[in-house]
Amino acid sequence: MSIPVEARSTGVGNPRLAVPWRVLSHGPQDGAWNMATDEAIAQAVGAGQVPATVRFYAWGAPTVSLGCLQATQGAIAQAVCRERGVGVVRRPTGGRAVLHHDELTYSVCVPRDDFWDRADVTESFRLLGAGLVAGLRRLGVSATLGARDNARSAEARASACFLMRRMPAVLVAEKKLVGSAQRRWDGVLLQHGSLLLGIDLEMHQAVFPDWPRNASYGDVTSLKALLSKLPSRSDMEQALLEGWADILHVTGCPGDLTADERDAAERLVSERYANPAWTWRR
Repeated sequence: MSIPVEARSTGVGNPRLAVPWRVLSHGPQDGAWNMATDEAIAQAVGAGQVPATVRFYAWGAPTVSLGCLQATQGAIAQAVCRERGVGVVRRPTGGRAVLHHDELTYSVCVPRDDFWDRADVTESFRLLGAGLVAGLRRLGVSATLGARDNARSAEARASACFLMRRMPAVLVAEKKLVGSAQRRWDGVLLQHGSLLLGIDLEMHQAVFPDWPRNASYGDVTSLKALLSKLPSRSDMEQALLEGWADILHVTGCPGDLTADERDAAERLVSERYANPAWTWRR
């Protein structure tokens, strides 16, 4: 069961911000840099140094991101990752493992002002997910949000994010298209997620020991499977931005990372995200 976006009220007031969201669009990078950059932005937003920020990015090579609290044992086939050159990084956010490959990745960092503090985890997932649904509609994709109830028993044991279809999943005909994860620190909320452009079923089966071994894509779909022609990246980014504008009444303004954010990201790469002690700590 999924949630029609229009059927729900925000119940937390108007989230219009005094300043536009800063919009960043980055090319492919390795996993450590991508995760460090998201956290560096979150630090800057939380400190009031930069406005709320949405960032779009890609991955230079197939990479698994583990949830920040996820146990490594049994989650992924580490030998397969080494053999195939699949990178492994640990995210700053929670949730289950994601194989990042043929996708558009987004991150949203917003200050925890009165509006976002009144929105609990479920509600903030719903609001940002509703924006994704509205953006996908602009691309010709009719999507819904996953249900809030407990996952099916098989899903509850799954190590891969895209085997889970409950909130905050974005679904099309009950198949998962977008997976997201979230983290809250003092003063800031970070949510990021993966919009599947395509999916390499064989690679997922090889990397995730519990991925179904039948020949079907099962409960997962992609834009390439849903649309006759894949939109350009700029069109996809614009559609998602307009979706959040529809739901949250915000506007976007192109920007860049600050020098302080770049310095923070470089420090986080060396201290945390490229450090095996961090990646394999659980």
